[in-house]
Amino acid sequence: MKLFARICSTIFHPLIMATVGIFLSLYFSYMRMLGTQYIINISFMIVLLTIAIPSAGVLLLYKTKHIKSIGLVNRTERTLPYLLFFVCYVAGTIFLWFSNLRGMQLGFFIGGLLAIAIDLLVNRWWKISVHMTAIGCLTGLIFVMSYMQYIMYTEYIPYLQVIAVISSGALGTSRILLRRHTIGQVCCGFINGFFWVFVSCLLATTLQYIQ
Repeated sequence: MKLFARICSTIFHPLIMATVGIFLSLYFSYMRMLGTQYIINISFMIVLLTIAIPSAGVLLLYKTKHIKSIGLVNRTERTLPYLLFFVCYVAGTIFLWFSNLRGMQLGFFIGGLLAIAIDLLVNRWWKISVHMTAIGCLTGLIFVMSYMQYIMYTEYIPYLQVIAVISSGALGTSRILLRRHTIGQVCCGFINGFFWVFVSCLLATTLQYIQ
């Protein structure tokens, strides 16, 4: 079971969720009409800003002995990496703005920024689950896309929702099995991510339609 838990924690790593979310919001929406190359180009930039740069930053912090574990097991070591993630999300938000993706995609990143800010604040006293915050953000995106009928291929909606819920449950169980978090920390992390992304995407998309 612990092997399964480690695999889940790796597959659903927080740094990956931003790219998955942007790809889904482009590929399964009317934005797909802009072409596959457009989706690849946008996704590549998100990979660079939210996976490559943060990973290099965490590795640098580890090499310079600012943190003792790349996995950020110790709560007190998470502040600098979280600040790095926050800055990278700010850069991603700016990139989306100048790419004229000011609806669902921008809302997703703004919601992610707010969720990271809450995690950063809470982490001073309590080890809230960032893994669950990240997958909560992704699940919130899928459900708000469904709610707003943003998904062009409606037959995929139930499958995406079921996959998101099952994946969230598997990841939450994994974090508990690995004794990285308690049930409360897992649940709060998920709710934090889901809430902010759902609300931010709802507002950003509504404002885009009004304009």
